[in-house]
Amino acid sequence: MSEFIVTESAGDPGEYGELQVIDALRTALRKRDTVVFWRYPLNTRQGQLREPDLLLLDPEWGVVVIEVKNIPMSQVESIQGFAWRLRTPYFGKDTLEPYDQAKRQARVVIERIRDHAALGRVPVRALVCLPRVTRDEWTAGGQSFLFSDTPLVLGDELTAAKFEQAIEKTPCVRSGAALDDETFRTLLSAFGTGGSLPAPVVAAPPAPAPRTGLRKIDMLARAAEQRREFDLQQERIAKTIPPGVQRIRGIAGSGKTVLLAQKAANMHLRHPEWDIALVFFCRALYEQMQMQVDHWLRVHSNGQVRYVDARHRIRILHAWGSRDQPGFYRTVAEHLGLTPMNVTDVKAANGGRNTSPTGGVVLSARELLTEVDRRGLDMEIFDAVLIDEGQDLVDDDPALRYEDRQSFYWMAYRSLRPVQGEEPLLGEPEAPVEELKRPRRLIWAYDEAQSLDNLTIPEGRQLFGHELHRILNVGVSYRGGIRKSEVMRVCYRTPGPILVAAHALGMGLLRPEGAIASVATKRDWNRIGYAMDGNMRMRGPITITRPPENSPNLIARLDPSPLIDFRNHTSRNEELAALTRNVRHALEVEGLSLDRQLVICLGRYPDRTVEAAFAALRREGLDVYVAGNLRGNVPPTQNWREKNPNGFRLPGHLTVTNVTRAKGNEADMVHIVGLDEVAAQEGSVTMRNQLFVALSRSRGWIHLSGTGVPASFREEVEAVLRSGEKITFTMSRAKRNLTDQDDEPEVVLA
Repeated sequence: MSEFIVTESAGDPGEYGELQVIDALRTALRKRDTVVFWRYPLNTRQGQLREPDLLLLDPEWGVVVIEVKNIPMSQVESIQGFAWRLRTPYFGKDTLEPYDQAKRQARVVIERIRDHAALGRVPVRALVCLPRVTRDEWTAGGQSFLFSDTPLVLGDELTAAKFEQAIEKTPCVRSGAALDDETFRTLLSAFGTGGSLPAPVVAAPPAPAPRTGLRKIDMLARAAEQRREFDLQQERIAKTIPPGVQRIRGIAGSGKTVLLAQKAANMHLRHPEWDIALVFFCRALYEQMQMQVDHWLRVHSNGQVRYVDARHRIRILHAWGSRDQPGFYRTVAEHLGLTPMNVTDVKAANGGRNTSPTGGVVLSARELLTEVDRRGLDMEIFDAVLIDEGQDLVDDDPALRYEDRQSFYWMAYRSLRPVQGEEPLLGEPEAPVEELKRPRRLIWAYDEAQSLDNLTIPEGRQLFGHELHRILNVGVSYRGGIRKSEVMRVCYRTPGPILVAAHALGMGLLRPEGAIASVATKRDWNRIGYAMDGNMRMRGPITITRPPENSPNLIARLDPSPLIDFRNHTSRNEELAALTRNVRHALEVEGLSLDRQLVICLGRYPDRTVEAAFAALRREGLDVYVAGNLRGNVPPTQNWREKNPNGFRLPGHLTVTNVTRAKGNEADMVHIVGLDEVAAQEGSVTMRNQLFVALSRSRGWIHLSGTGVPASFREEVEAVLRSGEKITFTMSRAKRNLTDQDDEPEVVLA
């Protein structure tokens, strides 16, 4: 079955003919495995942007570039060779050379794939499509032309048989042969996100002594050789520019941060005049965000554009900001001439009470909106705002909302300039709300299971209020097929058995007293990557299974031993002694350097555990970095001169951190200490979410431990770990419903 990816639909005059061709090809190619891109961004090594109207990747045809000209036969005055003289200008041009244009784009394709040895024999073709001209009209008109060698497909040839004949008659710009399955997968990967990701470097040190079986570092080296398969959904998210709001719901490890960074880079390269904000919650992600945006700018510009060249237009911003580092809230406030609130101001506005980090930024946004409306200020300063970690920027407290909307999101929405020239959303009748006619590019990604402070889920009604939530849930897609909502089910980071354990423990699926959180429909289980058996209405047993294709990490198939090791200790000192042994064993026996490992301390107030873990590890002579410090081998400090709020890693050091700073980061082996802190409040959604976040940071293995963990919770953990990638539980009424309310007309509440 063919697949179509529309990268951008902006209402340009030339789009109509191209959309007609796409609509026809959806039918003509439905029985083929063709992948069709509309306006795929190709950049030459000289930094020039080429955008084929249509780029086809097909296992039989190879690569086909199609240039669409939406002109009638009556507009063509004469043709000589490849030059067409027109009676009336076409987008300001009296003469066209459409085949030369298509060939130039085809040569950029050849340049793009020449570094892939396996693609040396992929055929590449170029041709021109005239959707408003029939074969009879062309033949009749051609009698007055000197000659024409342009390979063509005409409006009445956009059927399965005739289109195939047109392709086969088109001479190759580069000759080749039909592709076998492996070569076609390589071709798709070359044009996809997976084929352009930074190659992981895994240098396996020599084993200190002979042993049977692979070391963990050897398994990682093998996994690093695995080619990332073409992921259609990732391409739809990363390569498309929606003409309005878009929501991306993705499980941990699905690549949300990578895709948002790539999306921001693509926006800039296509529209270098746009002001773009890429916003996130945890300051420890600054370095990762900058690295990702820089990488994708370089990839999609053939090295011609770097983040340093684009940072005046792509603003990478922490949600709040500080005096030494601008954030989104602070940037908006200063643009409006308002004095940004600090922690002291927030406490005063909150009646002298402290707030959570989320509460602080949300309260600040509410106060800013109040002042903006009081003064009648114009907030529109960005063309696109992309929000990562969106679950951390909503608050449960109704008092922090602004006109029944989530304050931070409403601030972000109002900071956007309306998209110029856009029509109302697909399927929308005469809109009673004027705002629906002025779409804005607000794009947010979230995983509600990673929320550590709040139960609110960033859905349309919560964010925009009762009337405006229609901007998200009216219609499925925008013109051209760009979706308004995406739900990502494939987890690339975390091995299947660990992710299943993270979900089961995070939701409390095997909890004797009933689940803490649950998904209430089979469709939503499928959307986060699980196959489900059972009747959810009958409160009978439900079985969820995670298919291998939704957890492609190879470690689970390379290592026959359990990926999660759980230990309960009699004291914290005993637990930390075991931690140091595990770290040293991973370093000296399994070949995992310290910076490939990560220690996460659980609990609402984990500072004492972080300090104790640091001290225990240092006594063993290990190099340790406490996340947020300026230097390594320094204990946790409150001295601002010794702090680096953006810091998370230090080469050659083992990072020790709390869960909040760990979000968005990952490691090959994760040591989780303090499980007893979760057990003491095991009925708390936020504490369960802490455990989920900690488990889902792992790319390979987990050491999970606690001190004096109660028997009931210990038995729940052990039962989950025995279950592997299949969990059977009984449906019950949960504290938190994770069903997609925006896109679910009939939610089943057990």
